[in-house]
Amino acid sequence: MTVKMATRFSKRFSHNFFGNLCFFIFLLVIALFMVIPLIFTVSNAFKPLDELFLFPPTLFPKNPTFSNFRGLSLITMESVVPFTRYFANSVFVTIVGTVGNIVISSLAAYRLAKFRFPLGNFLFNLVVFSLLFSGAVTGIPSYLIMSKLGLLDSHLSIILPAFSSSLGLFLMKQFMEQMIPDALIEAAQIDGASEWRIYWS
Repeated sequence: MTVKMATRFSKRFSHNFFGNLCFFIFLLVIALFMVIPLIFTVSNAFKPLDELFLFPPTLFPKNPTFSNFRGLSLITMESVVPFTRYFANSVFVTIVGTVGNIVISSLAAYRLAKFRFPLGNFLFNLVVFSLLFSGAVTGIPSYLIMSKLGLLDSHLSIILPAFSSSLGLFLMKQFMEQMIPDALIEAAQIDGASEWRIYWS
């Protein structure tokens, strides 16, 4: 609804300075409204304990403190698994999962977008259909599959499902169909480029 309102507003006022200024202010107000939860979360980290439970809550701390961070470091130092280990795991899983998803999704998207083969449309329709399912719905089947493969308690149990994200495949296929002309691929084939070279380029 907000996007439609903004589009209508921009069409109406896009031809003069006053209209552009009003549109900018409108978008600025929306942006500020959307960033308030982030500001509230960050400011809560600097609030002392008594301010955290105030009602109504305050947006900014009255007496900012770093004691929360010191307490967190002490707790994590005394725990069995240090905080740095959690952080390193998150960074590793994120980087490997993202890179793997980009490689696998782009390979599949190139095939679906630029080649005609039996069941190609059916496979892409399955990809679109899979977008209807959230991660919460597929959590239990993913767990059962990883359990059968013996990959529980390992990084691969989180990384492998990230490789098969259907959203990345869908977006890449749409991009390749719209932005990469078939004539460019045909010219590369005439020049003798292999399919791997065309894909990589």
